[in-house]
Amino acid sequence: MGVQRYRSSGGLPGWLVFLIAVAVGLGGYYLWLGVRDYIQAGGLGIIEATQRADLIASATQERAVVFTAAAPVITPVPSPTAVPPCQDFEVAATVAIIRDSPTTNAAILDQVPAGTVVCVIGRANDDPNSEWFLLDFNPRTRRLDAAYMREDVILPLNPTPTPSRTVTRPPTVTPVPTTPSPFTSTPSPTPSPTPTITPSPTLPPVLVMPTQAP
Repeated sequence: MGVQRYRSSGGLPGWLVFLIAVAVGLGGYYLWLGVRDYIQAGGLGIIEATQRADLIASATQERAVVFTAAAPVITPVPSPTAVPPCQDFEVAATVAIIRDSPTTNAAILDQVPAGTVVCVIGRANDDPNSEWFLLDFNPRTRRLDAAYMREDVILPLNPTPTPSRTVTRPPTVTPVPTTPSPFTSTPSPTPSPTPTITPSPTLPPVLVMPTQAP
């Protein structure tokens, strides 16, 4: 009995043993975290590791800016301009000359015989008084191959008819029927006055005195 009482009175309480075990466990956990962070930082401290992370982040950002600046600028391909519609003209001369500009001194592109159909876009330089027509030298392509011919050597195959002058008659005016107003009264006949006879004035008789002989 004495030995057992000595052991019970000399041992550590259970709650103290529990706290010591918790402290040892937490200490070991934090020690393991510190060792892991130390290994990941490459043997650097917290301040050195933070500075190194900032340097890496700034270097990565600068490299991204350099790559963006060095990237080639892609210029979009312009969409092709639509070729305006053309009108068929026929060569009326024996031989007609096609030139590369609207002048007789321009280079000759081709010579075509009578009856050849050419594609006319319009007057040269959009001038209504020009003597030259703008042609599409190769209308089978999707681009305009400009060429020129004089107006006196070609004629339109399907000329636009000139509209005749139509005289428009003025519309016929229908008279509005007169409707008697229900508030109009019929005038009563006015009696004509009876004429009054005015007596003519009577002159007094003239007394004639006999004359005596001398």
